Amino acid sequence: MLEQQRFEEFSSLISGIHGNIQKLKARYTTQLGLKGVHVFWIYLLRTHPEGLSASQLAAAEGSSRSLVSREIDYLFDRGIIFTEEAGDKRRYGWKLKLTDEGRKISNIIAAVVADIQKTVSHEIPEEDLIVFYRTLETLANSFANLEQHNDIQEVIDQCQSS
Repeated sequence: MLEQQRFEEFSSLISGIHGNIQKLKARYTTQLGLKGVHVFWIYLLRTHPEGLSASQLAAAEGSSRSLVSREIDYLFDRGIIFTEEAGDKRRYGWKLKLTDEGRKISNIIAAVVADIQKTVSHEIPEEDLIVFYRTLETLANSFANLEQHNDIQEVIDQCQSS
């Protein structure tokens, strides 16, 4: 029974946090004239000044390459990203980089993210945050691994045969 209560609490808390993050993203991205997915890619490109390919952006976020393909045109058109590659058609292997304008936007994004993190975690000791993120990463990996295995189906089958 305790395990069920923990899972319900965990699921509820994660959903609530995710919802709040989405609301914050929507508020700030609207002010910047961006979409939430753009923010993540700009932030990634900020940390990879050598550039990343569209495939790498898709993999980092766990999104489809078609989404990246559709959405990066907006960032090109706004002058936020560029590529040093030549040709009319963009290829997935091309390295995408931030323009000066893109770097300015990425600095705003980084400042907002830092302020949000500072605000929501100011009462939590650093050592607790280290343990929290390590635990959260372990849980995320465990859920990802569970997705790849059929263990849940075995449990369902066992319950149905009982």
